[in-house]
Amino acid sequence: MSISRFRILLFWVLTTVCMILHFNFHVGDLFYGINIVREGANGQKPTSLVIIRFIFELFPLIWAVALLYLQSIEWRRVNFFLSIPFTLAHLSHVIGELKEGDPSQLLLLTFVLLMSILLTIESWKWLKTSDYQFTNQQKSKSVFE
Repeated sequence: MSISRFRILLFWVLTTVCMILHFNFHVGDLFYGINIVREGANGQKPTSLVIIRFIFELFPLIWAVALLYLQSIEWRRVNFFLSIPFTLAHLSHVIGELKEGDPSQLLLLTFVLLMSILLTIESWKWLKTSDYQFTNQQKSKSVFE
């Protein structure tokens, strides 16, 4: 496994762990009497929450496991192109947190953004490396073949 591929896997997993911590930081405000109930909350989880949790907490872990076994040029391209919207989403999250002013969240989300930028850089490097020879016959070959 190349160092770029290892870093990519690590960054996908660490950004996921940090997004779970981000949620935990919000819940932790309860200990200090801070009301965390969203305006208009009715006791039901909105569908958007389920979608956001899947995108930022579950999908990256599924993707990291897939990358343990798949390394074709197509997977490398998809990985690189997936890293870009994730990085932009994390940038948007940091900008949003600047308005909120929670220093612990801002530090965490800035760290996530930096990891996401590194993920994109390493994904680009992995896309451009020749540690696995591709031919027309090997186009979708997995690491086990």
